[in-house]
Order: sequence, then structure tokens, then C-alpha cells
Amino acid sequence: MSIVIAGKESFIIDRTLINITQKSFNKSGLSQFCENLKKVGVDFFEIDEKTFNIVRPLIRLENFILRIDRMDQLETCKSNKIEYIIVREVNLEFIKINYIEENYDFKIILEIDINTHSGDFMKKIGKDMDLGRFFAIRFKGENNWFTNDYVQENVNVKTNVYACDELSMATAAGLQAAYKGVDYVTTAFCGTDGIYGTTALEELLLSIKVIMGAQVNGELCLLSEMRDQYEKITYIKLPNNKPVIGRDIFKYESGVHVAGIDKNPVTYEPFMPEMVGMERKLSLGKHSGKNSINAKLKELGMDNNYSTLEIVKILDMVKSKSIRNKMELSDNDFIDICNGIMRPQYV
Repeated sequence: MSIVIAGKESFIIDRTLINITQKSFNKSGLSQFCENLKKVGVDFFEIDEKTFNIVRPLIRLENFILRIDRMDQLETCKSNKIEYIIVREVNLEFIKINYIEENYDFKIILEIDINTHSGDFMKKIGKDMDLGRFFAIRFKGENNWFTNDYVQENVNVKTNVYACDELSMATAAGLQAAYKGVDYVTTAFCGTDGIYGTTALEELLLSIKVIMGAQVNGELCLLSEMRDQYEKITYIKLPNNKPVIGRDIFKYESGVHVAGIDKNPVTYEPFMPEMVGMERKLSLGKHSGKNSINAKLKELGMDNNYSTLEIVKILDMVKSKSIRNKMELSDNDFIDICNGIMRPQYV
């Protein structure tokens, strides 16, 4: 299990593979990326037939859940020892559950798109079929996730939340579901999924660990490495301010921020950068102050025997160059400025 909240275990079903393979992608590194997905906390990989055929030669076959849209795919699952299948409610007319139960030993997850239903829809569905016959019921869509509103407590079936990010609430919905004790939460790395996106794997895991203070059984320090792997595989450059894994989220510049972080990092940071395999980075630019100059000297291991007036002079030169170049200074630029300060000569 990936998550333990108040003694209740929850598992992660991840759709990253199924989304990567929808477009052109770089196969190099996919195997290691999948290994890292497992290490950070993914329990199951959701795939469809197309994804399965693509990744079968690339990665080890285990912990797959196959989306079924044709009856002949059942034999593919059986021959490859795939234990879990997902059947959408809209496909129940031609995906015969009785036949599957009589001839196979799959754990069936029934996916229900709640956006296609009005209120009290589970009561109607519960009258039409025995929900207890399924291994789990998956609720797909955007909503406030109170699973007991949908599945009666006396129905012996597990629950799975697959949130849509159409209203920019998918991570919050996944977090609420985990808090409420749902058995499975569906995610994707960076939340990239379909048209609108879904619960972001990295955001969910960090939220559970940092906000809830709950147990996450994964190596979260791999997340920054996975960001680089994901960009190479998908040919997508992620925003530098992407929550949890953005390259610049631990970059700070202004003098006030420098002083605050130097005294107590939690003043500006919700979690320590080491938690996700990153480091704090002091940036020098037009918003820097004297504290920034002193901190950068310390960061670079340079002797700080400059007078107050010399620190001010260095700061002025840093700001001028930053404004002139319309960008922050590199460490080499800063070192050149410091080395170029004319020290007074005493006789």
C-alpha cells in the first residue's frame, strides 16, 4: 500500500503510462521511470490494449490493470496473467459480466462516470445490478468525494476515486478521498490525463505527508529525478513553477526572503527541498538586497571580508547587470563582480 491514514490503507492506481503512449514519446528511460513510479508509491499501472502492446517489450509485466472494451481482450489478460480489469458502465451492454464471472477469475472494477448521472444514481444502479459482485467501484468525474453518498456501507465493495481536473480541483478531490478512507485513488504524474487532467501523483503524495502528516510508503526524494525523466520521455518542458517538482520553486531572491529563510525556512517553504530531491537556490537580481550578497558569498564558500560599503557596491553592480541583461546573474557573473572590486591599498 502507498498511503496509511489513521490506520486505513489506500492504494494508488496510476494512469501515466496510458497517457504517455497516446502521443509520440522517447522509449529510452521509460523502464527506469516506471521503476521510480513504483518506488514513490504507485501500486498499479492502468493501461489499455494499445499501451499494453507498446510497453510489453519495454518494461516488466506486473501490477497492471487493463481497461476492457472488447470481449476478446479477456484472453490477452489471462495469457499475460493480468489479474485486474476495468469495465466502464457504458460498455456493460456488450461486456457480459456474467460470462466473465463464469469463465475467468478477474477482479473487476466497474467505472461509473458520475457526470452522466443525476442525483441518487447509485440507488438506481444498485437496483439494476448487485454491486457486491464487483471487486471495486470507480467514480470518475469532478465532485466532492463522499463515497458513502454513493455506496451503501452494507455493500461489500471497494471504492476508487478518479477525479477530473476540469474545475482545477482534482488534487483536492483525491486528497479528500484519501482522507475519507477510499480504497484506491487514481493519479497521473503531473496530473496529465485526457482533456482536463486528473489528480497529480506528486501533489497527492506530498499533500498527504505534509498537510495530513500521514504515512506515505514511497521514496519521495526521487520526484525531481522523475521530472527530468518525464520531460525526456514526453518531449514536454514542465513549467519551472510547477507545484512540488518545478525547478524554480525553491529559488529565492529578495533580501527579505533571504533573511527569513536564513532564520527559519518554513517562513516561506511548505516543505524542505530535500524531501523531493531538490536544493534551495539563491538567485541574484534586481530584487536582491545586502542579505542576498552575504548569503551568496556563504553559499559559494567565498571569503566574506568585504566592508559594508563594498557589499553595497557589489549589490549595485548586481542589480545594474541584472536589469541590463533582463535576467538573473549566474554564479560566475557574481564571482567576476566580487573579484573586480577594487580594494583600498594601505601604506
